[in-house]
Amino acid sequence: MTNTSEIIIGSLSYIWHLIPIIIFIILLKRFISTRDNKKRKRQNEENEKNGLTLELRTIKRYEDLGYKVVSNKIQNENIDMICYKDDKTILVKCKNSFDSKSIKEEDIVAFYDDAIKYINANNIKEKNAVFRYAVPYKDIFHKSAIKILDDDYYNCKYILV
Repeated sequence: MTNTSEIIIGSLSYIWHLIPIIIFIILLKRFISTRDNKKRKRQNEENEKNGLTLELRTIKRYEDLGYKVVSNKIQNENIDMICYKDDKTILVKCKNSFDSKSIKEEDIVAFYDDAIKYINANNIKEKNAVFRYAVPYKDIFHKSAIKILDDDYYNCKYILV
């Protein structure tokens, strides 16, 4: 028994100085992430005051990339805009919320279902369609929503605008 405990203590004596460095790196990452999120929230509030809504910023972003953007708010409540370029079609849902963790798995699945219905109704090939959820900052997503957005099956990703 003493041999095992001596081995453990001996191994820890070689790496004990790494533990504070690891803790420092974790805290630094958390601090930088929090600071970036606060900066994004302030910038989003400033843009809203200046009349640049999330939808307008998203439209401008895709037009700058060369897409033809069509607003779709009236036809379908879950798809805000449709972007076309060559054979590629991007269906976008914009969600501007200041509440943390306000977008849950159900919201993403509802958007995905409506997007699939739209591409089937308009004879768009599923391999040419891409789904995007436009948000001002990442903290708006609940863990369950991030899990779905990371899953390649849904063909749905998020963009920060």
